Amino acid sequence: MSYCSTSDIQAVIANDDLVQLTNDSGGDTVDTTKITDAISYVDNIIDGYLRGRYDLPLASIPDELKYIAVDFVVYRLYSRRLYTEVPDSILKKYYEVIKTLQDIQKGAFNLGVENTSAFNNPALKTNKDTTSSSVNKYFNKEKWDEYDAWLS
Repeated sequence: MSYCSTSDIQAVIANDDLVQLTNDSGGDTVDTTKITDAISYVDNIIDGYLRGRYDLPLASIPDELKYIAVDFVVYRLYSRRLYTEVPDSILKKYYEVIKTLQDIQKGAFNLGVENTSAFNNPALKTNKDTTSSSVNKYFNKEKWDEYDAWLS
């Protein structure tokens, strides 16, 4: 399931601009294959950020993910043109997209999806009780408790 559709992209980019961004042969029509390819690319990247935190595929797509996907696809289409500078507003949205995806991955941004893998995967929980598989003789639990007591 895609996080956005071709029509979502066509709703935010003017047709003339889409022709320039997608049509490599100099024609005057939108090459929807290029949009579909960009959507597929973005879907895979978003899945990479969600994997492990949420069970994929999601039962439904939250609006936040749709907006993230649209902004990311728009950036992807603009970045196809090597000799065209990506507008600052699109570049800024791209950086916000990546930041939000990182926050989702860390659990700092909740999508409101009930079905999460994090409940079953202790490595994804972000509480103090999470243990590491490696033993650190310098900063073990006792040392951290001593540090916490010193801060109090």
